[in-house]
Parts: sequence; C-alpha cells; structure tokens
Amino acid sequence: MSTSAHRLNMLAAFFFPMATLAWRSLITADGVGLGNYAALSGGAGQLTVSVWQSLINSLMTGAAATAIALTLGLLVSYVLSRRPVSARGRRTLRTVDALFMLPLGVSAVTVGFGFLITLNRPPLDLRSSWVLIPIAQAVVALPLVVRTLLPTLRAIDPRLHEVAATLGAGPGRIVRTIDLPFALRGLGLALGFAFATSLGEFGATSFLARPDRPTLPVVIFKLIGRPGAENFGMAMAASVVLALLTGAVMALAEWVGPGEVNPW
Repeated sequence: MSTSAHRLNMLAAFFFPMATLAWRSLITADGVGLGNYAALSGGAGQLTVSVWQSLINSLMTGAAATAIALTLGLLVSYVLSRRPVSARGRRTLRTVDALFMLPLGVSAVTVGFGFLITLNRPPLDLRSSWVLIPIAQAVVALPLVVRTLLPTLRAIDPRLHEVAATLGAGPGRIVRTIDLPFALRGLGLALGFAFATSLGEFGATSFLARPDRPTLPVVIFKLIGRPGAENFGMAMAASVVLALLTGAVMALAEWVGPGEVNPW
C-alpha cells in the first residue's frame, strides 16, 4: 500500500465516525432536522439540568481546572528543566518527572476515586464543594501541560543565564526576562490541551460530579444509558457540540501557539 493510500485510510478512520455521528444527530422521528439540538434546551426527563446548562458547567469547571493545571505546570516544568551537575540531582529530577507523569498511566477513574475517599473528612472535606472536580481534572491534565512546556524550557541556552548573571541580573530577573518569555511560547498550546482535556474528562468527573452540577460528558453518558430514541438523539447532538467545542479550543490554541521570542 502506498504512503498516500495509507494516509487516506487513516483520515477516513478518523473522520468517518465523527461524520457518522454528526449525520445521525440530525435524524429525528420527523425526518432530518435540528430537533435533537432543539431538545437540548429541555430538562430531558430525569436530568436535573438542561444539556446547555451542563455545557456551561463544563466551561466553568474547565476554566478553573486549566488555571490550576497551568499554574502547577509552569512551576513543575521550570523545576524539571534545571540541569543539575550531580548524578544524584539528575536522578531526583527523573524521579520527580515520573511522579508527575503518573496520571497518564493511571486511569482517570482511579484518580477520581482516590480524591473521593481522601478528601472526605475535615478539615479537607470537599465532597460538597464544586472545586473538587477542577482539582481532579487539573491532575489529569497536568502531565500534558508539563510535556508541552518542558521542551521549550529545556531548549533555553544555558549561556543566556550565564551572560545575564555576569551583567548583574539576579535570579528573579533572569526568570522574568529569559525563562518566562520562553515558557509563554508554549503556553497557548498547553492551555488548549488542558482546557480540551477538562472539557472531555469523564472518568474522574463521573465519581465527583453532583447531580445538580453535572458536566456535559456526564450528561451524555446518562442520556446514552436511558431508553428511547429521543434520548439517544440528544446524546448524539450533545456529543457533536462537545466535539466542535473541543476542536475550536485546540484550533485557537494552535493559532496562538509558539512564536519568536527575544529574551532581551
């Protein structure tokens, strides 16, 4: 098989399910139309909120989770980008790196369940607090943020730090004028990864979401699990909305992605 044919097969395998989902979301009992999308405004029977309200919940939760993930990701990436002279220091950094990558290898369900059984007693009883979900989603998104920012920080020429220190710049000014501008190159893409991950996160959120504040993926799962063509159609319509929103976030992140940086 030629390379071009292989690429076409890969594109078809990726886009065909999405195209099928988009088409099926337009099929209603009355024919082809936007009835499934119009139904998203209702409470949909046993759902305590409308699908659109769950989308607003997802956006608010995703924004909070992204802020947490970016803040921690910047700090972690800065520490991991250091170049220790000693072998012990390098081993320590590798260990720390592996620890922060654990959420990539551990199921998000495990992360959510761990938060549920850990933060359930005073003084850290957060079971009734909305902030528990953003924290869990931030933990899931953190490895992607670190993996996005770390190569940019590691690409900084150490001689820039040496020259700045020779010219009398203190550690704070070096971070502000050299490290931070380079980190900002990958910040847009990291923001996109964190926000998109939070929007679509289901594993941890399914354990932590309250019935009156479900996120969109949780509502989609509930709709799929209920009988009836209307519920299934709404689930497909909501899935298309989620896919379009996630795609728009990543496209925007790519557009504001890495640019040229003058550290001076």
